[in-house]
This record gives sequence, C-alpha cells and structure tokens, in this order.
Amino acid sequence: MSGLGPVMLMVLAAANPAAGALSVAWRPSNRDQWRPRVVLAVAAPVAALWVIAALADPILDGLSVTTGTWRLATAVPFAVAGLRWMLWPARPIHDEPRAGTQVALIALTVLFTPQLVAVVLATAAHDGTLRTMAGVVLAAALTATLLWFRATPTPLLSVIARLLGGIAIVLAIALGVDGTQTL
Repeated sequence: MSGLGPVMLMVLAAANPAAGALSVAWRPSNRDQWRPRVVLAVAAPVAALWVIAALADPILDGLSVTTGTWRLATAVPFAVAGLRWMLWPARPIHDEPRAGTQVALIALTVLFTPQLVAVVLATAAHDGTLRTMAGVVLAAALTATLLWFRATPTPLLSVIARLLGGIAIVLAIALGVDGTQTL
C-alpha cells in the first residue's frame, strides 16, 4: 500500500477523529478559553508526529528494525484499536478536568496514541514524510473541527468511529501482509 490516498486513509483511520471527539464528553465551563486549548491540543501532537515522521528511518535503525518488520508489528496495535472502536467507540471523560490538564488530556488521548505513532513511523519509513504528514494534518484538522464546534450529534460520531474502526482493522491486516511480504 503506497500512494498519497492509501497513506492518508491509514493515518486517518489510526487517528479516528470521531472516536477522539467522543472521548471528550465534558463541556468546558469557559467557552472563550476552550478554542485556544483545542488549537494547542492539536498543534502539539502534530509537531511531535512531524518530528517522528522526519526521523522514522533513524528511529527504526536505532531500534535495529527493518521497515517490513515494523509494518508487521504495527498491524497488531492498529487492529486492536480498530476492534475496540468497533465494539466500544468511546470511553468518555465526563468530568471537566482542571484547565491546565485539558490540553494534555486531549493531546495524549486523541492525537498522540500508540497506534497513530506506530502507523506514522511505518508509513513515513515506507512512503515518505510528506505523504504521512498529509494524513496527520487531515486527521488533526478533522479532530480540531469536531472538538471546536462540539455540535455533532453523538450517534453520528459513534457510527463514524465504528466505520473508521472497521477500516482500521482492514488496513491493519493489509499492513501486516505488506510487512510480511517485505521481509
């Protein structure tokens, strides 16, 4: 699987913006402070993922892992996350956390997840940083939009999260097969 479209779909499925938006069930007490926090919570993981994507080859070399092996290994957490999203699309956090922890909570639970980091490494090493980051930027923009407006009905988000979960499972299998063939 290579090319801009499949890479973007893989990164989008690994990020699953709908599941991320569902996980933030609390409503901010101060709407004026909410939107800058969303921007920071999305921008920080994107910057970190950009660094990871740019350093994908040296990271894998440092781990003494080939691209094919990493793609095969990435299939496992990617498929598990997809299965979880299909069965339980959200584990919402209902209580509003303190203002200082909101940004970190959103960044670490929505856009800096183990499966997304693994997929970013796998796709950047195989398909290049720019293609991978196009997918990250798309996922981040969709996540920011869903968190920014917070007006999307939960049943629709649940359906989208489940659909992306199913796509994640299929793409994880394809990633594993591709990794096996590369070995």
